[in-house]
Amino acid sequence: MKPFTDGDFIKECIMVVIDTLCPEKRSAFESVSLSPRTVCHRIEEMSDSVNDSLKTCCSNFAAFSLALDESTDMKDTAQLAIFIRGVTAALQVYEEFLQPVPLYGTTTGQDIFDAVLQCVKQHSLDLSRLVCVTTDGAPAMTGKKKGAASLLVRHCEAARHTQPIHKVHCIIHHESLCSKSANLTDVMSVVVKVVNSILSRSLNHRQFQALTDEVNTHYGDLLYFCEVRWLSHGAMLSRVCDLQQEIATFLRQKNLPGADHFSNPQWLARLAQLTDITTHLNDLNVKLQGKNILVTDMYSHITAFEVKLRLWEAQLAAGQFMHFPRIATCAPDDVDLNTCVGVVTSLREEFASRFTGVRPLAPGFKLFTSPFDFPVDEAPGPLQIELVELQCNDELKAKYRTASPLSFFRDLVLPSNKFPYYIEHIKCIVAMFGSTYCCEHLFSKMKYTKSGIRSQLSDRHLNDILLLSASSIDPDIESLLHGKQHQPSH
Repeated sequence: MKPFTDGDFIKECIMVVIDTLCPEKRSAFESVSLSPRTVCHRIEEMSDSVNDSLKTCCSNFAAFSLALDESTDMKDTAQLAIFIRGVTAALQVYEEFLQPVPLYGTTTGQDIFDAVLQCVKQHSLDLSRLVCVTTDGAPAMTGKKKGAASLLVRHCEAARHTQPIHKVHCIIHHESLCSKSANLTDVMSVVVKVVNSILSRSLNHRQFQALTDEVNTHYGDLLYFCEVRWLSHGAMLSRVCDLQQEIATFLRQKNLPGADHFSNPQWLARLAQLTDITTHLNDLNVKLQGKNILVTDMYSHITAFEVKLRLWEAQLAAGQFMHFPRIATCAPDDVDLNTCVGVVTSLREEFASRFTGVRPLAPGFKLFTSPFDFPVDEAPGPLQIELVELQCNDELKAKYRTASPLSFFRDLVLPSNKFPYYIEHIKCIVAMFGSTYCCEHLFSKMKYTKSGIRSQLSDRHLNDILLLSASSIDPDIESLLHGKQHQPSH
């Protein structure tokens, strides 16, 4: 992800080290070429090596899913990120980046579908093994008639692929949308204005930092709020809550708007409530982030949080704040229980209305996570006999308690060759993407790679750099070296 011209600088550093440690070998190292053109060629060759290995890996998938998301780079070119998550016949799971596809014109569902279909052909993917398409939920992705996911499903149906293909809206995106219902507008608007008034003016910012240094606070500065960053809401509120006394003092000294709010105990209690609930939401969001997370684990985090919301709703109605430490520090008369309960109720109802893409899959998830507790008569017909055999196997039941669901089916059930239909169901579940986190993570790398000082980076080189940085597959250096002839630097 570094500029190609860094090769010259690295060579200068190497020569300094060689002059100190082994000056007699200076000529040998001096002949090594690390020019920008050479570095560029090496990156292209390593990218081709990784791409070849990726195609081989994809050809072994018994089932796979795709994650799609779109963002713009520094030159306002739309870049479509395509990831694949596949499972082999041996229940080995791989999650890999396929490629970024630049979209120079419109970004309609048809445009995205055409780009995905081209990528599928380039990597020789068998769409009869596609089980899931996960997107960020934008209309161009999920529209019922013209969305890219719907077009891809209809394309598979036209090709007479009979397997069910699930369209999933990113679980993390759903959670982020739910969290907006917990926003106490009167509190949040004041907090944002106060933070901006301090941080956006250089003099105010310096004076506030001097005040925090003077009182030796643990947190020396405030944080801006950014709408599109998942954890920004909770992080900013937590910092404001920790520095509320310093903020109140500073606002009074400078005679800035908002000083009366930070001196109002009822308003501070509402701030404490909003901070506590966003802290819980941030904890949930962090659990959902990361690569190679099973969709069943993500869904269990969501269902667990919904149970917590019902618990908190009952406890807050009874005036119990054991799970809301900031509210617990406020005076009882300053806390409005109706507001506390209302916020949690609104959040619970919002969670209940979302995640429509994965809720119908919950019974299938339970067949994977709790096979010995699943009612046989509720299982799909082809699985019922095998489920009975599995539940009556005392040896497997004993071993299930000490293994994760994936390792249990991969290491114990699969080798027995007695549950073929059940294993096919497991392959479809573990191959599913639960979110587009991998795409968002790639976009962060893209913005760092194609930055303001590297805005002319070509599509080919952007693809090569992102593939090498995002893929877990290493280039075959040995085979690349065998095909090289030493050429001294001039």
